[in-house]
Amino acid sequence: MVGWNCDAPAAMCAAHHVVDWAKGGPTDLDNLALVCDHHHAMVNDSEYGWTTVMMGSDSPHRGRVGWIAPAVIDPTRTPRVNEKHHAGERVATSIAARCHQWGPQAA
Repeated sequence: MVGWNCDAPAAMCAAHHVVDWAKGGPTDLDNLALVCDHHHAMVNDSEYGWTTVMMGSDSPHRGRVGWIAPAVIDPTRTPRVNEKHHAGERVATSIAARCHQWGPQAA
Protein backbone atom coordinates (compact mmCIF):
# COMPACT_ATOMS: atom_id res chain seq x y z
CA MET A 1 0.00 0.00 0.00
CA VAL A 2 2.91 2.35 0.40
CA GLY A 3 4.78 1.71 -2.84
CA TRP A 4 5.19 4.90 -4.81
CA ASN A 5 1.92 5.54 -6.67
CA CYS A 6 0.65 2.00 -5.93
CA ASP A 7 -3.00 1.14 -5.40
CA ALA A 8 -2.58 -2.52 -4.40
CA PRO A 9 -4.95 -3.55 -1.59
CA ALA A 10 -3.50 -4.65 1.75
CA ALA A 11 -4.47 -8.26 1.01
CA MET A 12 -1.99 -8.24 -1.90
CA CYS A 13 0.91 -6.83 0.13
CA ALA A 14 3.63 -8.10 2.45
CA ALA A 15 5.41 -6.49 5.39
CA HIS A 16 8.47 -4.45 4.41
CA HIS A 17 11.17 -3.39 6.88
CA VAL A 18 11.77 0.32 6.23
CA VAL A 19 15.20 -0.08 7.85
CA ASP A 20 16.27 -3.45 6.47
CA TRP A 21 16.15 -6.30 8.97
CA ALA A 22 19.60 -7.46 7.79
CA LYS A 23 20.93 -4.00 8.73
CA GLY A 24 19.48 -4.12 12.23
CA GLY A 25 15.99 -2.82 11.48
CA PRO A 26 13.49 -3.99 14.10
CA THR A 27 10.42 -6.03 13.30
CA ASP A 28 7.90 -3.71 14.93
CA LEU A 29 5.09 -1.50 13.68
CA ASP A 30 7.26 1.61 13.70
CA ASN A 31 9.53 0.03 11.08
CA LEU A 32 7.07 -1.96 8.96
CA ALA A 33 4.92 -1.03 5.99
CA LEU A 34 2.69 -2.96 3.61
CA VAL A 35 4.23 -3.17 0.13
CA CYS A 36 3.20 -5.09 -3.00
CA ASP A 37 5.69 -7.59 -4.45
CA HIS A 38 6.49 -5.32 -7.41
CA HIS A 39 7.54 -2.36 -5.27
CA HIS A 40 9.19 -4.58 -2.66
CA ALA A 41 11.54 -5.92 -5.35
CA MET A 42 12.55 -2.35 -6.31
CA VAL A 43 14.11 -1.67 -2.90
CA ASN A 44 17.80 -2.60 -3.02
CA ASP A 45 21.28 -1.14 -2.57
CA SER A 46 22.19 -0.96 -6.26
CA GLU A 47 22.55 2.36 -8.09
CA TYR A 48 19.12 1.67 -9.61
CA GLY A 49 17.47 0.60 -6.36
CA TRP A 50 14.86 2.55 -4.47
CA THR A 51 15.25 3.46 -0.79
CA THR A 52 12.56 3.74 1.86
CA VAL A 53 12.60 6.07 4.86
CA MET A 54 10.13 6.77 7.64
CA MET A 55 8.99 10.38 7.33
CA GLY A 56 9.94 12.36 10.43
CA SER A 57 8.16 14.86 12.63
CA ASP A 58 9.20 17.74 10.33
CA SER A 59 7.14 16.25 7.49
CA PRO A 60 3.41 16.68 6.85
CA HIS A 61 3.49 12.91 6.26
CA ARG A 62 4.93 12.04 9.67
CA GLY A 63 5.05 8.31 10.35
CA ARG A 64 4.47 7.33 6.73
CA VAL A 65 6.97 5.75 4.38
CA GLY A 66 8.83 7.93 1.92
CA TRP A 67 10.08 6.37 -1.31
CA ILE A 68 13.35 7.71 -2.69
CA ALA A 69 13.98 7.06 -6.37
CA PRO A 70 17.48 6.29 -7.60
CA ALA A 71 19.53 9.31 -8.72
CA VAL A 72 19.09 8.34 -12.38
CA ILE A 73 15.33 8.94 -11.96
CA ASP A 74 15.35 11.78 -9.41
CA PRO A 75 18.72 13.52 -8.94
CA THR A 76 17.30 15.39 -5.89
CA ARG A 77 16.44 12.04 -4.22
CA THR A 78 13.32 13.63 -2.68
CA PRO A 79 11.22 11.22 -0.57
CA ARG A 80 7.68 10.84 -1.91
CA VAL A 81 4.70 9.26 -0.19
CA ASN A 82 1.85 7.32 -1.74
CA GLU A 83 -1.37 9.32 -1.73
CA LYS A 84 -3.51 6.68 -3.49
CA HIS A 85 -5.06 5.50 -0.20
CA HIS A 86 -5.43 9.04 1.19
CA ALA A 87 -8.08 10.66 -1.00
CA GLY A 88 -8.05 14.04 0.76
CA GLU A 89 -4.31 14.45 0.25
CA ARG A 90 -4.58 13.38 -3.35
CA VAL A 91 -7.22 16.02 -4.10
CA ALA A 92 -5.22 18.75 -2.34
CA THR A 93 -2.03 17.80 -4.21
CA SER A 94 -3.88 17.74 -7.54
CA ILE A 95 -5.41 21.16 -6.96
CA ALA A 96 -2.07 22.64 -5.87
CA ALA A 97 -0.32 21.20 -8.94
CA ARG A 98 -2.94 22.59 -11.30
CA CYS A 99 -2.85 26.02 -9.65
CA HIS A 100 0.93 26.05 -9.99
CA GLN A 101 0.71 24.89 -13.62
CA TRP A 102 -1.89 27.46 -14.64
CA GLY A 103 -0.56 30.32 -12.53
CA PRO A 104 -2.65 33.17 -11.15
CA GLN A 105 -5.92 33.83 -12.93
CA ALA A 106 -6.19 37.11 -14.79
CA ALA A 107 -8.79 39.50 -13.43
